[in-house]
Amino acid sequence: MIPRARKALTRFDRRVWLLLFAMLAFRFGHGLYFPFSSIYFHNVLGIPLSLVGVGIAVFAATSVLSGLVAGPLTDRYGRKPVMLCALAGSSASFFAFSLVGGFAGYLAVSAAHGFIGWSMFEASRNAMVADVTPPGMRSRAYGLVRVGGNVGWALGPMVAGLVSAAAGGSGDVYPRLFVGTSVLTAVVALALALSIRESRPALKESAEETEPPRRLRAALSDWPFLVLLGVGVSLYYVFTQDWQALPIYAKNFVGVPDGRIGFFLGANGLMVILFQLPVSYLIDSGSRVVALLAGAFLFAASSATLLISESFLGIFVAFVFFFTLAEMVLEVAGASLAAELAPTHLRGTYLALFGACFGVASGFSPVVAGTLLQASLPGVIWVLQLAAAAFAAVGLGTLAAVRRRHPVPGA
Repeated sequence: MIPRARKALTRFDRRVWLLLFAMLAFRFGHGLYFPFSSIYFHNVLGIPLSLVGVGIAVFAATSVLSGLVAGPLTDRYGRKPVMLCALAGSSASFFAFSLVGGFAGYLAVSAAHGFIGWSMFEASRNAMVADVTPPGMRSRAYGLVRVGGNVGWALGPMVAGLVSAAAGGSGDVYPRLFVGTSVLTAVVALALALSIRESRPALKESAEETEPPRRLRAALSDWPFLVLLGVGVSLYYVFTQDWQALPIYAKNFVGVPDGRIGFFLGANGLMVILFQLPVSYLIDSGSRVVALLAGAFLFAASSATLLISESFLGIFVAFVFFFTLAEMVLEVAGASLAAELAPTHLRGTYLALFGACFGVASGFSPVVAGTLLQASLPGVIWVLQLAAAAFAAVGLGTLAAVRRRHPVPGA
C-alpha cells in the first residue's frame, strides 16, 4: 500500500501542492491567533466570558451565511477570485482584531471574519481540489491538504506560546500576534495570486442558471444531498462538541492535570499528521458512504467509552483513537462524497453547503455541552452524541440504498 500511495502522491496536480503549503501557512497564522484570543479579549480588554462566547456564536452564524454565498460565487466567477477575496478578508479582520477596544468592536469584527474569511476560503479551496483531482484520488488529495493544515495548526500555538513567554505574559503581545497572523495571511494571498491557476470547468449555462439563488435551490432540492447535509451536521455536532467539552470535563470532573490535557490534545494532531494519508488511501479504495458510516461508529465508540469510563485512560482512548480516526474519515470522505453528488456546474455550491455543516454544528454544540457541564450532567453529553451518531448512521444507510439504485462512480 505504501509504494502505491507514494506513486499516487506524484500524480497530484500542482495546485494541490500549492494549496497544501497555503493551508500550512494559513493554519499557522490561525494558530498564532486562536489559542490566546479569548484570553486577550477577557483578561486584557475585560470582555465577560459569556460575551466572548457570543462573539464565537456570531462567527459561527456568519460562516454559515458565507457558505450560502461563497459556493454559488465560486461556481459563477471561479475558485481563485473567491479564494483571494477570502484571504484578503481574513487578513483585514485579523488586523482589525488587534485594534478592537471593547465588545462592540469585537462583535463586529467576529461577524465580518465569519462571513468573509475562513468559511469562504474553505469552500473555494475544496472546490479547486475537486476540480483538479480524479474522483478515485479525491480523498487522498483532501487528506494531503489537511495534513498541511494540521502541521501549521500544531506549529502556530507553539510559536505563539514561546513569543508570549518571551514577552513575560504581557497583554501587549497578543495584538502583535494578531498582526502577525494578518501579515502571514496577506502573504499567502499574494503567493496564490501569483502562482495558482483557475480550475473552474468551462461550462455553457444560461444567465438564469448562473444566478446564485437558482444554484442554491437546485442543490437544496437534491434530497440525497440533503440527507448528506443532515449526516454532516450530526457528525460535526460530535466533532465540535468534544473539542469544547473534553478539556473542561477532564479537568473539573475527572481531575486530569493540565499537562495531561495538553498531551491528549496534542496527540490528536500528531495522529492526524501521521495517519491522515493512509486513512484517505483506504477511503479512495472503497465507498465514501461506507467510510462515513465507519466514522459514525467510531464517534459512537468514543462517546460510549466516555460514558462508561471516568478516567484519563478512557479519555485518551476515546479522543486520541476513536475520535481522531472518526475525524480523519469525516473531513475527507464528507467533502469527497459531496463532490461526487454534485453536478459539475454546482460543485462549488455543494461543497460550500457541506462545509457549512461545521458552522451549524459549532453554533449550538458548545452551548449544549456548556449547559450540561454547568448542571454536572456530563453523561447526558455522551448520550446525546450517541444519538447523533445513530441518526447519522440511519441517514447513511438511506443514502447507501439510493446510491445502489442510482450509482455514482466512486461514491
